[in-house]
Amino acid sequence: MSKLSPGEVESLSQLRKVSGTGGFKLLTGTALQSGLNGYAIVANTDTIFAAFKIDGVDSMAKLGLATQTIKAGAYLPVPEGQAITDIQLTSGDCIIYNL
Repeated sequence: MSKLSPGEVESLSQLRKVSGTGGFKLLTGTALQSGLNGYAIVANTDTIFAAFKIDGVDSMAKLGLATQTIKAGAYLPVPEGQAITDIQLTSGDCIIYNL
């Protein structure tokens, strides 16, 4: 069996990410959820965030999430190499997909 090229390894890594092999977690309630390691969120219901941190940095304003209702079904990914680390909901619920 031959070794994979660097490009093939990257492609396989991306495929695993898209297929959700890192698992997921349902986020509900209004308590701060920290210690997360996600690459994307999907809103199950209309959702309002009180906190949304990427790599520990408050990203609410940067992402335009402050005081906004994210509609059910919205897919919110973060840039490659970054991770959603902390989320707090004001209302709604969502699923975070883990790296």
